[in-house]
Amino acid sequence: MRIKVKPEDFIVKEKLKLQPSKRGKYVLYRIEKMGWSTLELLSHLRINYGLEIKHAGHKDRRSLSVQYGTSLQDVETIKGNGFLVQKIGYWWSEIEPSDIESNQFLVKIRDVEKPSLLDSLKKSAEGFPNYYDEQRFGWRTKEGLVGELLLKGETEKALFLYMTTIRKSDSPSMKEIKKYVKENWRNWESLESLVPVQFKPVFNNLKEGKDFLKAWSAFPRGILTIILTGVQSWYWNLLLSRRLKKESKFFIKISGVRFACNLNKEGEELPLLGNDDHSLQIYSRILKEKGIGSLGLKELGFKFKSTMRKTFVRVENFEGEVMEDELYPGKKAIFLRFSLPVGSYATTLIKVGEAYNKALRAGLPGFEPGSDG
Repeated sequence: MRIKVKPEDFIVKEKLKLQPSKRGKYVLYRIEKMGWSTLELLSHLRINYGLEIKHAGHKDRRSLSVQYGTSLQDVETIKGNGFLVQKIGYWWSEIEPSDIESNQFLVKIRDVEKPSLLDSLKKSAEGFPNYYDEQRFGWRTKEGLVGELLLKGETEKALFLYMTTIRKSDSPSMKEIKKYVKENWRNWESLESLVPVQFKPVFNNLKEGKDFLKAWSAFPRGILTIILTGVQSWYWNLLLSRRLKKESKFFIKISGVRFACNLNKEGEELPLLGNDDHSLQIYSRILKEKGIGSLGLKELGFKFKSTMRKTFVRVENFEGEVMEDELYPGKKAIFLRFSLPVGSYATTLIKVGEAYNKALRAGLPGFEPGSDG
């Protein structure tokens, strides 16, 4: 089974709750992109076009995505390699995730051996564990989460891993930069001249003799927020997995770690880790295991905010079809169309469906052996 073989195999479109207005304080933009992560593209627009856009959701670079953003700056159209930004009207406030009704997906799963996977996906769509998937943990390394190291006070190690760990999604030029940074670590003047412009203030601080925490305070705010909220998301996954462990019948892997799974149409809500006493108590065991004494990051101007998240999520408007796979002769492809609430992951649904299908075919206790299609 393969997903995202081609960007157009994974299409995601944000659906706005309201239509654009003819008047408003902010300009509303439609952003279509392929081969860019949301942060990469918005950074590119800011640096090369002087356009500062606030976005509501993050979209993976290995997809074709349509999303929306707001700005105080008024530009009609910007078109570049792999992206198109168009003004479509006005909005009365900066866009927020709550302004998005849902994410609509068109997904083609390729190299499928067992067409019965579609039946398992249909069943999983009725209610699957709402785990954050690995797109949320791009800064999870063999040494752990970069944000987790920051919370432990290991500020140099966190910066070194962020600036040198090569990710699958990195461009060839970024891979070369990261290799150079690794080989020339602590040669701050040389690194400042080489790194992308958004990281120059970080290395300028180090060149001037400031400590690593001060260097982190110069980090691009959007990236720093994702690094730290990634810790919240990972710990939420751990918390849910421990809650499901006793009744789980199968597992999925996220970033190399097994998480307990079951299917449920209802479920409950669990809080994300925050600075409040209630969530700190709920996460106390996990924090102790990780060696984190407090969440104090005042120097970075960041505070963890606890919100509630559903443990299970249902898919809306699910449709699926089995077809021949033109890229993998002799194999099948499954085409899916569905909608998910903001913050839930289509890739998690697919992982759950695949694991559920394998468990059915293996005839594990509690399952009726399924057809191989």
